[in-house]
Amino acid sequence: MPVRFAFGQMDAAERRHDGPIPPADPAAPPSGRARARLFQRLAAEQREDISRRRQCLTVPTLADDAISPRDQARLRFYRDQGAAWAALLAK
Repeated sequence: MPVRFAFGQMDAAERRHDGPIPPADPAAPPSGRARARLFQRLAAEQREDISRRRQCLTVPTLADDAISPRDQARLRFYRDQGAAWAALLAK
């Protein structure tokens, strides 16, 4: 599976501060292992958030919930990216 970088799609949803994005250090790019761990950690956090949200919802509100599909799309993105980076490391 080729690694696809869909960060352009996720930037709006994941921006967590109001200041400018600091420039990356081109001399020290993050390793593949660090990227794989990052996405695995983000997927674990997203799973916890989804489970906490589902526990708070009732059956009638779950059917009309617009946030659950968005959260599941994020989880799918994090899992796909984590699996892709892990597969690259296994080669």
